[in-house]
Amino acid sequence: MKRKLFGAVLRRYGQPVERTNAAGETAAGRAFVQPLAEQGSGALQVRPTPIGTRRGDRFLYLGEAGLPLAAGDYVECRGGRYRVSCAHPIQVGEDLSHWWGILRPQAEDTP
Repeated sequence: MKRKLFGAVLRRYGQPVERTNAAGETAAGRAFVQPLAEQGSGALQVRPTPIGTRRGDRFLYLGEAGLPLAAGDYVECRGGRYRVSCAHPIQVGEDLSHWWGILRPQAEDTP
């Protein structure tokens, strides 16, 4: 029952997403993709590197059970492209409820 409830919420309020896995296969579905704000930081999280700075912002992904994620996959949503840093299935009892993941935005020149 809980799986169906979360799926209904995603169908009504979720954003359309497209996932591309390591094999290059794509699949479409719905998910919530929202920025994760770190305490004490600004809206755009920037990290210093030896050759300059890079975006360090992260996004929370909550997606439908039928659209599995794995680290290294890509998600496209609202014109942005994100790389999956980590992903885990969320169980409710014996049923898969949804997928949880952390996404990082990809630069436009990144393949």
